[in-house]
Amino acid sequence: MKFIHQIDPSKFTFFELDSYSENYLQNPLRADFFEIIWFQNDSENNEEEQYISLIPLYRLEKPDLKGKNGCIIAFKREYLEEDDKEYALDVFNLFNMHGQYSSFSLDNDVIETLQCLKVLIEKEYNNSMGTYLVLKSLLKVFLLNLIRINQNYFLNQDVNQKRVYQFIMLMDKYYKTERKADFYSSKMGISEKRINQILKEKMNKTLTQLLHERVVLEAGRMLISSELTIKEIAFSLNFDDPAYFSRFYKKQTGQNPEDFKRNNVCL
Repeated sequence: MKFIHQIDPSKFTFFELDSYSENYLQNPLRADFFEIIWFQNDSENNEEEQYISLIPLYRLEKPDLKGKNGCIIAFKREYLEEDDKEYALDVFNLFNMHGQYSSFSLDNDVIETLQCLKVLIEKEYNNSMGTYLVLKSLLKVFLLNLIRINQNYFLNQDVNQKRVYQFIMLMDKYYKTERKADFYSSKMGISEKRINQILKEKMNKTLTQLLHERVVLEAGRMLISSELTIKEIAFSLNFDDPAYFSRFYKKQTGQNPEDFKRNNVCL
């Protein structure tokens, strides 16, 4: 029997920026993907202006793609080799470095390497006989190159930027059960006042605002992609009262969970 692991477009996608659809950016299911956005230029003499933006899971950033050149590589978590714990952790660190998303410029040597990998990824993705295993391997090499670039960048970040990263990692782990500043300040070994000062400086948001955004984003994802009732979603997000969950969701988004689900179920 022929051994073929077919590529599933619902778990990996590749497209050029000049052919993107607004429906893609508006789809709540984007939250299930890691996204690599490579902004490129038309002129071969302007390689230094090329840069990568990385959007992690569960965050629906809407970058301005109109009139831009480049590509998007988006993939679900299963494309990571999580049995290789060091590699998986490096990828999580790469995508969460600045909290919401990270960006960095590319030098000429890196551009040449990534361009070769991009060509191979695109070819495999569009190949009718393309396989998950080959695509996963090419993606790993691409990510390892980004990790190598960003590790040097991260070493030069100030201590407050590293604290933002530390908070985001803690929030992703505990946001369903811990929503008070003293929990996170205790974990980080600094005062509540100081962590809020740092978050306001680096992200222009308070700890509570970031926690609420994270809860709302997960709630939206569950409303769209799961079969759970609104009551079950409320309980899974540690709301004791489903009615309070609905009021919280409406206060944060301007619409109640029922309306959000009804308006987005066909996306």
